[in-house]
Amino acid sequence: MPAAHSYVYFALQGHDFDPAEVTRRLGTEPTAAWRRGDKLRYNPSAKYACWQWQTRPAALLLDELVTQVVARFEDHAPAIVGLKQQFGLDSVLEIVLYVDVNDEAPAPALGHDLRTISFLYRTQTTTDVDIYRYDSREEE
Repeated sequence: MPAAHSYVYFALQGHDFDPAEVTRRLGTEPTAAWRRGDKLRYNPSAKYACWQWQTRPAALLLDELVTQVVARFEDHAPAIVGLKQQFGLDSVLEIVLYVDVNDEAPAPALGHDLRTISFLYRTQTTTDVDIYRYDSREEE
């Protein structure tokens, strides 16, 4: 899997809620959403409800991807907090990183600027980083 498949998403997750309500209050269409019990590609019955918005995949520019997410949602921080309180939701900034194990390939970098840290704090959003390895030499 090439590094261009790294991406970032913001998600609201909870026991059971209507993702359409999140869409309405945030004014943004999700890239994925489901309710508890929905049949998913990888799961015959979802155990929780989820609303998420994901960036397009990009290579090594993780800070730019995180900035895209924060820019999209920082003005909606009060609405996010309200949704979390009303429906008992958790929020996560998920970073999915593909790292090339080829020693000649550039290494990605990841850090959060103060704008991102402020958004995460105001919305009480956790971060999670999933890291997958691949070898670009196998693609040649």
